Amino acid sequence: MKRCFLILLLLSLCIPAIAQETESGKPDDAFAIWTDYVVRKDIGKWHVGGVFEYASIDQGEGMKHNELMLRPVVGYNPLSWLRLQMQVDFIYSFFTGWTFRYLPDVIFAWKATDDLKFAFRTRLNLSHRIATGNFSPAVRSRLKMDYSIPKTPVGLHVSAEPYWWDRFIKTRYIVGADFKINKHLTLTADFMRYQHYDINAAHQNVLYLTANIRL
Repeated sequence: MKRCFLILLLLSLCIPAIAQETESGKPDDAFAIWTDYVVRKDIGKWHVGGVFEYASIDQGEGMKHNELMLRPVVGYNPLSWLRLQMQVDFIYSFFTGWTFRYLPDVIFAWKATDDLKFAFRTRLNLSHRIATGNFSPAVRSRLKMDYSIPKTPVGLHVSAEPYWWDRFIKTRYIVGADFKINKHLTLTADFMRYQHYDINAAHQNVLYLTANIRL
């Protein structure tokens, strides 16, 4: 039953891709490099931590800008398969100024085997651009699969995450690998693809590099 549920859920995540508008007249793809430093500390069923991110974004047509982000995180695991989490992003763009982003999460996890895990995350994404006062809401529904290669420090993962509100906005696809250096440090390298459904918004390809530190 669980396998059937996950297959149906994966198919549902693919629906936004079918809803893609015509590509005629769409801008060329944008490219970005994100570098993250993630720190986490587990305290019983609670965890606290933070993320510092530097992003270099090439929007095409000579438009480039950089962003800095700080994200405090607090989470609680009431059950082994359930996590509740709250994050707030403080983002400064050298092009558009400050944006605050509020991200409450509910995450369901399923351990299929010792090496294969699935997680389904529902996230409310509320962005507040300070310069204009605009609020941009979205619901994000991510399905992720993690596979640890036996007898190696390497793990592989893939995910799909549509953003939607009154319509499908975009879908984020990720494929990547984790490299466990020791019990405190894991390095992650991802390729990320944002598929935008607005004809005026460029798709975005991202090289995403992360250092994960557990205290």
